[in-house]
Amino acid sequence: MPNYVITTKAYLKIILHACKHPFTSVNGILLAEEAFDGDSSDVKIIIVDVVPLFHHWASLTPMLEVGLQQVSVYANRNQLKMAGYYHANERADENKLPPFGQKIASKIQDNFHNSIALVVQNTKLSPNNPEIAIVPYIFKDNQWRPDNKAFSGPPSSFTLENSDIPSITSQSIFKRDFEVIYDFDEHLENVELDWLTNTKLAELMHGDKKRA
Repeated sequence: MPNYVITTKAYLKIILHACKHPFTSVNGILLAEEAFDGDSSDVKIIIVDVVPLFHHWASLTPMLEVGLQQVSVYANRNQLKMAGYYHANERADENKLPPFGQKIASKIQDNFHNSIALVVQNTKLSPNNPEIAIVPYIFKDNQWRPDNKAFSGPPSSFTLENSDIPSITSQSIFKRDFEVIYDFDEHLENVELDWLTNTKLAELMHGDKKRA
């Protein structure tokens, strides 16, 4: 199994997307770089970014195909892999990957064997007690299964780029940075909104790095 690294940018955008639409399900696509450890077969998949898709739709729709096609073009242009799917459920106590989310994740897996799904754990989104609020799902024994030991240290195949990511995300939520993240749904309502790169959010993140 490959080793997966979740970057600050990717994690932050997933959580901010969920926080912007707290009363609906949200989803999006994971973008990754694939690296090999020298000449060995050890594979590292770095989730470097995500593209937010929907907050209106909770089913497979024709617009999903349109959105996936545009993300695919964007990924190819930037030499990235469509490496998986993320999902946050509408209900705070629902932390599982739903059937339609499994179908989207499987569709992505058809083109990228090492794809994963990340599900937001809504009950862990506390600003006062920041903790890792995502659970990876891997395709095993012909079904999508949660890796509940992820991020717990070796031998887990999942790590965060920076151990401070939950705290950084909490600060970002407090500053209401989620107001400037846009998904494909919002782009369909206003084509001027930049859903693929989310430039406004990127500028905020860059500014925070310069001040740090």
